[in-house]
Amino acid sequence: MQPSSHRTLEATAAAAPAVAALSLDDRLACAQRSREYLVADGPGIVESVICEAGIPRKFAERELISALSLIDALPSFAEAIRPRAIPARSGHTTLHWMPFGVVLGLHSANSPIWVPTVVAISSLVAGNAVVCRPSRAVGTTTMRVLAAFAAAWPSDAVGVVECAPSEVAELLVAPQIDAIVAHAATQTCRAHLGALAEGYARGVVLRPYIPEASGNDALIVLPGADLVQAAEGIALGAFANAGQLCFSAKRIIVDDRIWPALAPYVRDAVAALVIGDPDDHATDLAMVSAFVEAAEAAYLQARDAGAEQITGWVSTDETIGRTNPRLMLLPRERLAELALWQTEIFAPIRGVVLARDCQDACALAADTQFGIGVSIFGGTADDHELICRRVRSARVLINESPLYQDPHMVVGGIRNSGYGGARPKLEQLVYARRIHTS
Repeated sequence: MQPSSHRTLEATAAAAPAVAALSLDDRLACAQRSREYLVADGPGIVESVICEAGIPRKFAERELISALSLIDALPSFAEAIRPRAIPARSGHTTLHWMPFGVVLGLHSANSPIWVPTVVAISSLVAGNAVVCRPSRAVGTTTMRVLAAFAAAWPSDAVGVVECAPSEVAELLVAPQIDAIVAHAATQTCRAHLGALAEGYARGVVLRPYIPEASGNDALIVLPGADLVQAAEGIALGAFANAGQLCFSAKRIIVDDRIWPALAPYVRDAVAALVIGDPDDHATDLAMVSAFVEAAEAAYLQARDAGAEQITGWVSTDETIGRTNPRLMLLPRERLAELALWQTEIFAPIRGVVLARDCQDACALAADTQFGIGVSIFGGTADDHELICRRVRSARVLINESPLYQDPHMVVGGIRNSGYGGARPKLEQLVYARRIHTS
């Protein structure tokens, strides 16, 4: 790492005791001041997102609102980490939640406002200092967000390190780091874990590693669904932010008895998405994909396997993966080999599969190694219960868009998507201490 990174780590570690010394209520008050600074620079941050990342204005504004809503929800989340008396055989025992020290946040490029907010503000309210490594693609935006937070906290409690990907392994095992939150692709998270394992073999002190990794969420449409609502859920759930969200709807599963009626609504909803200038408030899709080659390969593989294109440009000489939203009706007998079904495609191309009934849809939805969420439109209460029981995911949305915006509907994953599921970061960035007095 560069000498400047070492200096930042040392300064942040030195600031950690000052954050831990604040009471929980004082930390919540600091968070509210952070909110004020974030609001004050909000317009500039939105402009930075549009300019730096090409994210449409409406989505950048949505991210800012989500970040502010999270801060508003912190008092309710914080109740889970307040000290409290617990049963004791004799005397008195209290349960306290203690900060780890310094949290390292490794940030992704696709959510340059929300990701640094959830990591930094959760770390700080939990009593930790935080040092963040932004994605170099959105470094300016991330640093503006973090600067808004830093102004409300003890000096150096929020640090930023800028380092090349080749230096991240060294950062992970730095002695100043006590816990890590990584928003990254599953493959990258595995590389992080490998670097940590090598460090542990050398005697590096153990530290929690909290991955927020890739997703391959299912969206299921069953009989009884409001077809307009389901079609809009598919269009925005699959293609908002050019499909570059971990909780996007990536596998569309439709009961074949209603597909003939639903298909025209889906085509209309996708066609209604506005592709254009990210600065235009009407624009839905503008973000240029960094995953063009993988998306194009997935498209060609599905086409060669007999998939039927439902929406999007048909011309095969047009490169997908930028802003052209495509749905491909996939052949069931080839699903095991299709990247469009088995992996996370971080681009505006999605696969649709027809199911015979709810049992079949449930089996298809469960056919994944990822586990962020599942969305259901239509069906009965028994159908919903079956899907909740059989599909391993951290959250379930019923008759609601996959993009449902609520800080209490926490985004997290299991299996190849993460460890903690839908647990607030605030609860993951403390450890339990029990104190007994006779």
